[in-house]
Amino acid sequence: MAEAVAGRDPGPVRFGIRARLLLAFVAVAALSVVACGLGWLSYDRLGGTLDEFAESHLPALGLAARLAEEGGSIIATAPILANAQTEPELGAIRDALGRRLAALRALAAEGERGVPGLRPLVDALGHNLTDLDATVRHRLALARRNQEGIERLRWLHADFLDEIEPLVTDARFNIQSALDLVEAGSRSAEAVRVLRAESRRSEAVLQIGANGNLAVGLIARAATLATTEALDDNAGFLEETADRLQRDLATLDDWADGVSLAQLVARLLELARGDGSVPELRRAELAAADQGQGLLAENRTLVARLNGLIAQQVQSVETTSRAAAARSAQAIAAGRSALLASALVSLLVAVLVAWLYVNRSIISRLTRLGSAAHEIAAGNLQADIPLGGNDELSQMAAALLVFRDTAIAVEEANAQAIIDNAQAGLATTDADGVIEFVNPLAAALIAAPEGGADGSADGRLAERLEPAGARRVEDFFRAARAAPDDAAPSLSILTAGRRPDGRPVPVQVGIRPFRRRQQQRFIVTLTDMTERVEAQQLLERTVAERTADLRTTNARLERSIAEHQRAERDLRDTQAELVQAGKLAALGQLAAGVGHELNQPLSAIRSYAHNGRKLIALGRVAEAEGNLGKIADLTARMANITNHLKRFARRPDTRLGAVELALVVQGALSLFGDRLREEAVELTVELPEDGAPLRVRAEEVRLEQVLVNLLSNALDAVAGAPRRRVAIAAEAAEDTVRITVRDSGPGIPDAVAGQVFDPFFTTKPVGAGLGLGLSISYNIVRDFGGALSVAESGPGGTAFLLTLTRA
Repeated sequence: MAEAVAGRDPGPVRFGIRARLLLAFVAVAALSVVACGLGWLSYDRLGGTLDEFAESHLPALGLAARLAEEGGSIIATAPILANAQTEPELGAIRDALGRRLAALRALAAEGERGVPGLRPLVDALGHNLTDLDATVRHRLALARRNQEGIERLRWLHADFLDEIEPLVTDARFNIQSALDLVEAGSRSAEAVRVLRAESRRSEAVLQIGANGNLAVGLIARAATLATTEALDDNAGFLEETADRLQRDLATLDDWADGVSLAQLVARLLELARGDGSVPELRRAELAAADQGQGLLAENRTLVARLNGLIAQQVQSVETTSRAAAARSAQAIAAGRSALLASALVSLLVAVLVAWLYVNRSIISRLTRLGSAAHEIAAGNLQADIPLGGNDELSQMAAALLVFRDTAIAVEEANAQAIIDNAQAGLATTDADGVIEFVNPLAAALIAAPEGGADGSADGRLAERLEPAGARRVEDFFRAARAAPDDAAPSLSILTAGRRPDGRPVPVQVGIRPFRRRQQQRFIVTLTDMTERVEAQQLLERTVAERTADLRTTNARLERSIAEHQRAERDLRDTQAELVQAGKLAALGQLAAGVGHELNQPLSAIRSYAHNGRKLIALGRVAEAEGNLGKIADLTARMANITNHLKRFARRPDTRLGAVELALVVQGALSLFGDRLREEAVELTVELPEDGAPLRVRAEEVRLEQVLVNLLSNALDAVAGAPRRRVAIAAEAAEDTVRITVRDSGPGIPDAVAGQVFDPFFTTKPVGAGLGLGLSISYNIVRDFGGALSVAESGPGGTAFLLTLTRA
């Protein structure tokens, strides 16, 4: 075979593919160099024109653009400055305009030679902005003084109303008393005089009240009017109202009770008249705003003149740029024509090289050679290899021929060696299941049946297996023959083979397809399963023994779990009884305060009922109906107190849900209202108020009991403190809510700080507590999935922290 290959050697290569391709690429590269030279000449001409444009025209255009940008920023920001409403806003806008004006002055200094008249225009613009800033500051100062006057007007109006209402009430009472005397038959001159005097005073007071309210409304309206014409109209009404006020006050000069009212009216008239009055301040504010609008119009004129100078500069640069662009276009057109011609020549040469040589002499031969190599790689060692020629490709074809012949010899020599030396039982069969090769290990597992041939590679595979396994193997080979080549099946079964001495042996048989020289073959893997079968049997016996032990242990565990569940139910019942006892104890401590809380509305009801009876007797039914309505409101208040006590005393629900924290805090505090007032305790409550109501995962009655216990302890702690203060605060996180109850008491001693949650532990005197409140609260919070702890304690007070899950 080696001699045959040597006879096909094409000999040494003199002018091969490498030299030919090198010559072709040199020709294409020479044409590319020519094209680059033409392009360089064209771009050199274009570069000169662009350099001229960049050195002379671009700086002028950039300066004009920056001047236009800064001018536009000033004309956009100046109206904002003129309309500023607060000092901080004015300061921010003034700083921004200052930076813009400084940048504009720097640009004016840079382009002073190229743009005549630019510097004086920028200076005038700076003076305009300075005057505008001073005008706006003056307007804001007037607006601030006007606002202060309105604030004084609000307080003065409140004092005025507080003074008018008692005077009207007294006058009506005196008139009614005089009428009662007259109706009773006492028609003395004194009674008539009193009736006339009180009627006159009552009428004057009512007129003063009406005119005072009208004056307040006119003054407040003057502070917001937008024009001086509206201010003048409003001033006329205000002056007329002030005159009426003074005339009505004159009728009360001899009345001592009207002195304070006269002083309030005088102060009201000060806000309506004079230089510092609200209308005059508004008038000055409108004048300042009009002055600012005038300065703003002047600002627009100056910026328009600046834009005119910039437009002249841009037009000059544009004319020069058009001429440069025309020269650049001529240079580009000439370069484009030269580059197009060189590109066409290069393309023609490349096409000729690719078609006449590369495709015919290289690509087609490489394609045939690649197809032959692909067939050999796929297992077809009889593939045709194209030979001929005297170049590198002919040498590759000769080498591939040698590789193909060597692969055939090596395949045939190694197939049997691999099977014979394998450490597992291996055999090969054809597509019908006839054994072709078998190694010694496989021969010891599937020996030929008695009376058959004793060779190691004869007969069918199914004949050497027990009947059930033989049937499955025969079915497999029938299915494999019917299946397509790309979907050949595989098989793995546990069956019984035969030792050479005739004894059966358990064997794991695996059959997989493979191809050799384009033909379907099967490789059979045989594994001795004797040890595995014995181990499996031993494992099954062990599993049966362990299963019996587990059943016995499981029965004991079930009995133990049942006992634990009964104990847990007993513990929960006991805990519920303790919780109920703690609630009833808290109610007992609150009984006195609740009784006092009910006594107050009862006393008020008695008073309203007595007055109502007398009013009905006098025929004043409307006033009696008012007393009856107040009695109904008080009875509703008493019903709310008793209903809350009944709800707090009932047994809680074991189910947890979303509870609104604000309602629970309000319910707990309602039980301590009287105690907080009597003991003069300062109470602060801080709950989040933004967004939806804050809810926690708990049970409403039990959570209220926890807060009642904590508030009761806090009130006991501050009983002897110099400053009695209790604070409740809630802080919401993403998943939790932290509730803090803080007092200003003496704190918990360090020696007993760790025992406060133990049952029946208390620092109170004997008879003042059972020591169950904190212990019960701790267990309730733990049932909620939360935690109760002492956040801090010291001479300044104690804080308990309640952490719950957010619902």
